[in-house]
Amino acid sequence: LLAALTLAAAVLVLPRITPRSGPTVSLTPEEREWLRRHGDTVVLAPYSGGPPFSFVNELGEFIGMAADYTQLLEKKLGIRFHVLPPAPVDDVLRGVREGRVDVTVLMAESPERAEFLAFTEPLVSSPVVILVRRGTWDSLSLEQLRGLKVAVGRGFALEDFLTAQHPPLHLTLVKDDVEGLRRLATGEVDVVLADIATASYIITDEHLPNLRIAGDVPFRYHLAMGARRDEPLLLGILRKGVGAITERERRDIWERWVVQWERPFYMDASFWRFVAVLVTGVGLLVGAVVLWNLTLKRQVRARTAELSEANRRVAFLAESGVFLSESLDYELTFARLGELLVREMCDWCVMAVVEGGQLLRVGWAHADSTKRPLLEELVTRFPARPGDAGPSGQVLTDGKPHVAPELSEEDLLVISRNNELHAALFRAVGTRTALAVPLIARGQMLGMLTLASGVPGRRYGKVELDLAQEVARRAAIAIDNARLYEQAQAAVRARDLFLTVAAHELRTPLTSLSLRLEKLGRMSRGAPEGTVAVGPLTREVGLIERQSRKLGRLIEQLLDVSQLTAGQFALRRNRVDLCQLVREVAETFHGQLERSGSRLELHAEGTAEGAFDRLRMEQVVGNLLTNAIKFGEGKPIELRVVPAPVRVKLIVRDHGIGLTEQAQARIFQKFERAISERHYGGLGLGLYIAREIVEGHGGTLTVESAPGAGATFTVDLPREPPLT
Repeated sequence: LLAALTLAAAVLVLPRITPRSGPTVSLTPEEREWLRRHGDTVVLAPYSGGPPFSFVNELGEFIGMAADYTQLLEKKLGIRFHVLPPAPVDDVLRGVREGRVDVTVLMAESPERAEFLAFTEPLVSSPVVILVRRGTWDSLSLEQLRGLKVAVGRGFALEDFLTAQHPPLHLTLVKDDVEGLRRLATGEVDVVLADIATASYIITDEHLPNLRIAGDVPFRYHLAMGARRDEPLLLGILRKGVGAITERERRDIWERWVVQWERPFYMDASFWRFVAVLVTGVGLLVGAVVLWNLTLKRQVRARTAELSEANRRVAFLAESGVFLSESLDYELTFARLGELLVREMCDWCVMAVVEGGQLLRVGWAHADSTKRPLLEELVTRFPARPGDAGPSGQVLTDGKPHVAPELSEEDLLVISRNNELHAALFRAVGTRTALAVPLIARGQMLGMLTLASGVPGRRYGKVELDLAQEVARRAAIAIDNARLYEQAQAAVRARDLFLTVAAHELRTPLTSLSLRLEKLGRMSRGAPEGTVAVGPLTREVGLIERQSRKLGRLIEQLLDVSQLTAGQFALRRNRVDLCQLVREVAETFHGQLERSGSRLELHAEGTAEGAFDRLRMEQVVGNLLTNAIKFGEGKPIELRVVPAPVRVKLIVRDHGIGLTEQAQARIFQKFERAISERHYGGLGLGLYIAREIVEGHGGTLTVESAPGAGATFTVDLPREPPLT
């Protein structure tokens, strides 16, 4: 309140103590010389436009705003004008054209006058109004004046404006505004157009209470000083003088002539400024208190709502965490999670996981059970694809969370790839806002969660996106744990199977070896010294050697796998001719080929020299030949070396049982077989070790096969080690 009172006092007092004297006019030497030479010979002719601008009182004195501004300019410029008696506007303008008049005061500029008069900045700006008798019209515009008798001062700038802009008006030209207002008061004319300053003065001075303002005219009298165009120095002097007049001096002159009766204090503008400032100050103070209270209430309500929402989110996450940790069957878990999501966050949701490089939907839910078939049709017929415009397509494109706060009909068509059925399904299940988040664990995208709502006014934003990401994080951990559990179980099963197979495979040569040794013992014990037959002994020793080599190969494979797993598998490169190596290895398989009934077709002519590990490449060739003999069903086997300038290919082809596509994808894995171990022996390590050796040389090992059509294994090797 004190501040308001202080401000009000300042508003009242400061204008009173403002200095009234205008600034000093600075003239150029040429302008001062012009004034010295002309002195009192500068003729100023005011026009008799009537009060309050320019008129003569009962004593014959020139008074009005024009007289006040003339005296003020004389004071500021330090000169005395030779002032002629006020005359009609036409006479004043004629005097200027004939060179008898140098200056006129409070004259409105017009195109015709601008031909011989140059004007200063306006001293007075008074709007023109429409005046009527009380009881005739409440309001009027210029367009409504057609057909009425409209009085306008003869020769006034307003006459030129109306003639140019509104020619259909019926104008009645009068000598001045006094005559026009008198004729309006007696009913001789219907309307008078006059500036508000003149009208207010005349209505008060002439006691014409039956007149009132009915409208405005888009025209203002901008009244200025005018000087002969052939006296540019005089015009510059006048412009400097007008520029030195202060706003306070202008206001004093205006109030002296426009408001000339004694008014009660409550009609004084200063009083109402004080009241306005006081009321404003008190209002601001009260308003500030009220606003502060309202702000506090809003903050309390907002904080309460935030806490309630936070508690709801915590409870939701806790419940979802229970669902996700109860079972390792994530399909069942997702079904329960979907019901929770549609209860708390959305109208419908879709959950998908990545399996074998493909996105498979494992669950969806809708809050309205009647719309679940529509949702099932939507996710089945129109799965999300990378590059789609919707949140799901964007997640598949960049693996980042995306939200669409508002989806219009046009947006749904874009997301639906302009498919009307697709868009209709989106509308049917309710899709006004949507978001999608990836399921990421250990830096890998395991799937995607999509939420949508069709509730009017609901918009997903940062809060919903953060909550969905937290749910997705927990779901991804649940999926990862379930998969790790499955992998661990599979590893345990593989280990058990391997141990079973390894025990069987190792027992077979050991059993055979024991039987042969036992037979040799019986042969030596039952015969006199020096009488054991050489033939049977040689045959048994050969069988023992073969079983010993088989046992040795099995042990070597186990050692190789151990080294590969431990990262200790090193190559020792030397210059090796691969053609010669293949011929030597093929020679060692002569007996095995005869026993299998398969015939080997060897094509390894010429040389194929390169930097290879001899022992390891012998192992590759041996493993591939062993595999071909095992599954070749006694049919011919082709072994071919194809040299090239920088690379060399080794091709082993059999015509046996062949492989399915599923078998081709896994035969190079550790402990994997294309056929059950009950039908074909081995540890399932030969092809795995061969591929590791080939890739260690910078090459590739591939297979082409079909069931019943045999298999072709191709080794593609660079002759020199790759640059690292």
